[in-house]
Amino acid sequence: MERIDFVLAWVDGADPAWLAEKRRYESGGTAEPRADGEANAECRYRDSGLLKYWFRAVEKFAPWVNHVFFVTCGQKPDWLDESSPKLRLVNHADYIPAEYLPTFHSDTIELNLYRMDDLSERFVLFNDDTFLLRPVDPEFFFRNGMPVIPCDLGMPRWIGCSNISRVVVNNGGVLKLGLDVERLVWKNIWKFADVRALGFVRAAKNVVSFAVNRMWIPGTFGHLPMAHLKSTFEEIWRSQPKVMEKTSRSRFRIDDGVNHWLASAWNIVSGRFLPANEKRRGEFVTFDEKTLAGVCDIVRRQSCPQLCLNDRGDDVTPESCFVEIARAFEEILPEKSSFEK
Repeated sequence: MERIDFVLAWVDGADPAWLAEKRRYESGGTAEPRADGEANAECRYRDSGLLKYWFRAVEKFAPWVNHVFFVTCGQKPDWLDESSPKLRLVNHADYIPAEYLPTFHSDTIELNLYRMDDLSERFVLFNDDTFLLRPVDPEFFFRNGMPVIPCDLGMPRWIGCSNISRVVVNNGGVLKLGLDVERLVWKNIWKFADVRALGFVRAAKNVVSFAVNRMWIPGTFGHLPMAHLKSTFEEIWRSQPKVMEKTSRSRFRIDDGVNHWLASAWNIVSGRFLPANEKRRGEFVTFDEKTLAGVCDIVRRQSCPQLCLNDRGDDVTPESCFVEIARAFEEILPEKSSFEK
C-alpha cells in the first residue's frame, strides 16, 4: 500500500503572544489588501476544544495512516505527546519561505505544504473542524494511486460577494490559464458521467453542466477532508507562480487569491482522480444553540463517515455548544490516543 499522510493545520487564537502579533499586522503593520471582515472573523482562529477527539478518531478509524503532520506557528496543546511515533509536529517556518511569514492566512499554509520534504505524495488535508466518525480504509481517499474527489460541476449560478465566492472564481480563472480545460474534460468525460460512483442524477447533471459551461469548472469541493497529490501543487506553482506568490505573500485572507481547491480542480481536469458523490462521504453542519441537539445526535449515531462542524461566522458561539459536542465525542471516543500524554 502506498503511504498516505494526514495534514492538519491548527491555531490557538486565544494565545496572548499570537494575538499581539496578529493585531500588530492588523493595525497597519502591512499595506496588504484584505478580505471582508467575515473571512478574518474571530471564529476563523478559535480553538473549539475538540482537537483531542480529532486525534482519537484518526487513530481509531484510520489506523493505517502513515504520519499525521500537525502544522502550527509553534503552538501546541499541553496534552499533545510529541514523542508519538506517527506525529510530525511542523512549524510554519519549517517549510514556508521566510518572506511569507508570519502568516495568519490558511491558504498560505496549505498552498505551500508541498515544500515539506518528508510529506508523502498522497496526503489528506483536514481542517480542525472536520472529523472522521466511522472507520475508513485508504481507498476511501485514494484508489489506483489517484485521489477520490467529489465531482459536482454544477450549473451556472450567481456569483456571491463573499471571500470564498471570489476565490472560487479566481480558481476557475487560473485553471483556464494553466490547462486546456475543454479538451481535457471531454477526454475524461466518462469520469464525470460515472453513474456508479455519482448516481444517475449527479452524473447527468455533470454532462449537461459541462455542455453549458464549456470551459468553466467551478472550484468548490465542499468543506470535508480533501485528498491531494503533492506533485499537483508543484505543477501549479511552476505553471502559475504569480497568483500563488501573491496569495502566499498576503498575511490575511484576500479576495483575489486562490486556495487548495484549485489543486483538486486541476486534478479533475487533468483526469488524475476518481469521482465521488460528496453527499455519500459526509455532512456539513452549521451549529448554534438551535441545531446543537441534532449535531450531537449525528456524532453519537456516527451517521456519516466524515463531519464538518461549521462554527457560525455571524455570532459568537456560546462555549456551552462546544462543551455539549465534546460530550458527544467522549461517548464514541472515550479512550486516549497515542497522540496524548
